[in-house]
Amino acid sequence: MYLARRFVAGQIHYTIRQSCELDGRLVHRDLVELGPSPGDYIVYPGGTSYYIDSEVIERLRRCGLEPDPFEVEKLFFIFLDPYIRDRITPFMDRQSHRRWKPMNGELRRRAVQETHEFDRRRQHFLRFGQTDQRELNRSPALFRVLLDKSRDELEQYFIEQEQSLKPHEYKRYVFTIFNLQRFFRTTVSRSHPEALDEEQLDRFFLDEVCRLDREADFWLGIERHARLAPYLVRYVVMYFDYGFPGRHSWDDFSRRFIGSGHRRPAGGRVSMSVGEASTVFGISRKELATMDRKALTALYRKKAHELHPDKGGDHDRFIELTNAYRELLKGRR
Repeated sequence: MYLARRFVAGQIHYTIRQSCELDGRLVHRDLVELGPSPGDYIVYPGGTSYYIDSEVIERLRRCGLEPDPFEVEKLFFIFLDPYIRDRITPFMDRQSHRRWKPMNGELRRRAVQETHEFDRRRQHFLRFGQTDQRELNRSPALFRVLLDKSRDELEQYFIEQEQSLKPHEYKRYVFTIFNLQRFFRTTVSRSHPEALDEEQLDRFFLDEVCRLDREADFWLGIERHARLAPYLVRYVVMYFDYGFPGRHSWDDFSRRFIGSGHRRPAGGRVSMSVGEASTVFGISRKELATMDRKALTALYRKKAHELHPDKGGDHDRFIELTNAYRELLKGRR
């Protein structure tokens, strides 16, 4: 059993669901509707003790189940009184460790061969936070939790796990799980995705979203309509509504590059005139004056790719370009 979230009239409602087999494939079924406030089904008799209302247990039994009380309590854990939740958390962890068993060879094989790459990439990033996933399948134990779950249960699992992400991690997460770095041959694609061409990156992202949306086997058991799968919408929001983290931004990398020893000679001037900046960018003053922040950033990225030291460019010209860019950004929107 698992807890599913869905929006009803702009409000999150909760349902206890179960993955089950139908005609040889895993699907899901609704068991108990809990509405917007599952905490209403938690009874507190006193102290730090609690139990789940018998109504929930009876409704599960009417579905043909004999529910494990511990498993039912886990479903309601996030809705517990915070004080009680903090007190019992250490004991919950101990129980999970006691049930752990090592993986045999067959289970390790299944963990890789019977799970979808998109799920493995999500699980890997959520565990390690790495954009470089070239060794993705060398950690089969990490994917054990993905086995024997319907598509709906998997998506609900990832929705819960993604709550641990910080907003500044969203875009790197999406960049990684859709494996967008494979479309770029530059060495910075894994370590500095913010340095890639934005328009190309946007196009590749949308192509990958549409490709996954069309993958019928991926969505087995999910009712589909003639629009983007609701479970993919959050990734479009993460990608377009958030940026790569500021500390890894292309501009920040430039500052760190300059600060790491690649400096102008002592006494060198940092500020420059518009005329000097236009010369560095290789366009006229008139063209430069009409550019907004977005256009200027796109031009800077294009030039920076050509001059980047990691690609054999001239580091002094790279510094000049970066200084010009920083000067021109002032006052632009």
